[in-house]
Amino acid sequence: MSVLAIALCRVSTPEQIENNSLNRQKEAVERCAKEKDLEIVRWWSGSVSSKTGTNLKRKDLNEMLAVCAKNKRIKYLIVDEYDRFMRSGDEGPYFEVRFKSLGVKVWFASEDDTFNSDTALGKFLRSSSAFRAEGSNEERIHKSIAGGQKSIQEGRLPSHPKTGYKKGLERGVHVPDWTIARPYQKALKMIASHNKTPSEALKWLKTTEFGKRHPRYKMDKFRKHACDVYNYGAVELKGKLNVRNENGLHEPLITKAEHEAILRAFDKNAKKQQGYRPDKDTRYPMTNKITCLTCDIAERHNPRFSSAPISNGSKNHGKPRKKVSHYEKYRCRTCNRYIERTDVHDSFSELLDNIILPDPELKKLKRKLLTTFNSKHHEAKREIARLEAINADKQQAIANQVVALADPQNSFVAEEIRNVIEKHKMEIADNQEKIEILGEQHESDLAEFLDFAFSFLNDKGRRYFELSVAQRNWCTQMLFTGKIYVTENRKVYTQNISPIFSGGGNKKDLSETEKSFLVDFYNQVQTYFQQYA
Repeated sequence: MSVLAIALCRVSTPEQIENNSLNRQKEAVERCAKEKDLEIVRWWSGSVSSKTGTNLKRKDLNEMLAVCAKNKRIKYLIVDEYDRFMRSGDEGPYFEVRFKSLGVKVWFASEDDTFNSDTALGKFLRSSSAFRAEGSNEERIHKSIAGGQKSIQEGRLPSHPKTGYKKGLERGVHVPDWTIARPYQKALKMIASHNKTPSEALKWLKTTEFGKRHPRYKMDKFRKHACDVYNYGAVELKGKLNVRNENGLHEPLITKAEHEAILRAFDKNAKKQQGYRPDKDTRYPMTNKITCLTCDIAERHNPRFSSAPISNGSKNHGKPRKKVSHYEKYRCRTCNRYIERTDVHDSFSELLDNIILPDPELKKLKRKLLTTFNSKHHEAKREIARLEAINADKQQAIANQVVALADPQNSFVAEEIRNVIEKHKMEIADNQEKIEILGEQHESDLAEFLDFAFSFLNDKGRRYFELSVAQRNWCTQMLFTGKIYVTENRKVYTQNISPIFSGGGNKKDLSETEKSFLVDFYNQVQTYFQQYA
């Protein structure tokens, strides 16, 4: 049975792709696998940044670790050179150790056995390569910034061509692509001369060759491009550089006066997108919490329901409508299926009310909560004892300081001694306040508290929609461990009920996870009690 391996080929710039870097890396990796008699079962290849500070969240590395954890037959990760693995002196050795803990050796195809060995010399050589790669990356970044500033000062644009332009013969000096630049220029001039509004100009622009080239061009992008200073002849780079040169070397499409008129036109036509709805959390609390079952089975992207209030429109065939009807609905982000808001809430309330603890399980849960309550009570008593001991020490320290203050020999530091005494008094007062708070927290009757808490849970279907956003999230986390679905029949259901409510977890002793969950559960129910009691 052959030993399995995975492979990584990485580039970070389009130029490296154009220079056939991926193919060269692949050839080196395949040659190494053949020499070591390894079977490569999966490849990762593409453009990924590996500069320091970005590698912990790299998708490819985390996928590799997950694959290696599942398949214990994988023993090697083959990479061409160290800088293709990553460019970080800290994260490089860290990920080597992560893979080693899974029984996987990171092997560099273009290096010798000494470099890849686990000896002190091999580790030193790999660490040196990691630091050299990081230094090289930093140098390239500094050169890129300096080069960008120089290009702007010369009137060149050190980036891809703007809308309506294409690359010219001279570096950084882009030329109009008149096939689309002509209608784009006309649209800008129509806005500047007030012949058309931005919306009308965009509508006309989409009927031209420009629209054929960019069929999905919408107002957000048009607003950004139409207001770009590049259109009247300036060049600028924002972000780290944030520099501008009013005298670019490219051919402008409009004048600066027309550009300013366009800015005023767009300022008059504010964005019409609804954006965030202030009532989303109160009127539509199930937004992004329920999943379309049909879309989820089909493994479609983002199959969740969101708030989607609609109306029959303010006009009817161009005339003002006498009565505008509004409909409160949820809409699936993927298949655009609409469901009445009241139907969703009623069905979800029914689902909540059907989650009822049998009496034996209710008694078990009460016993577990009592254990948790007593544990928290003992912790509070220990904290009170600790604070009282600290206060006693500080009282003794104050007494000693008072004696020192009465000594004439200490008259030159009398002010400092008084300050120390005041500081001790303030700390004693703070500790005493903490002691009183800790004592009051456990004076309430636990039985009364539990009766109220569980009566609340028995009426959770109605009470759920009265809670705040944070409390609704707590309640959902307590009751459900997975997705909540909406069926084709518009019914809300789930099979992922928390084991604490489904009767699971009948071990004699609680695990640390369960204990932690019960502490959270106790705190959350106590919050409900304080609000609704």
